[in-house]
Amino acid sequence: MSLFNLRQDVEYYEVEVFDNDWNKVPFAIKNKIIKTDYLQKKKIEVYIRERDKDKAVYVCSKSKLILEGGGKTAVESRICSKFK
Repeated sequence: MSLFNLRQDVEYYEVEVFDNDWNKVPFAIKNKIIKTDYLQKKKIEVYIRERDKDKAVYVCSKSKLILEGGGKTAVESRICSKFK
């Protein structure tokens, strides 16, 4: 998967894999939380077990915000691509 950060307010992203019904599918990755600076592009290798490969339909990156001052309001985004 290729991750490109277009958000100035985000430095960290989480990778997720889902099936057709948006249930999580087990997978392996070097780091599930990835630091990516603004306008930086990273190639990420996502590994799915042989027995789960037919279940995996979507791979997603979800922005992770570090909130300062204890406020709980934040905009989180998830961008998904469909496996071929």
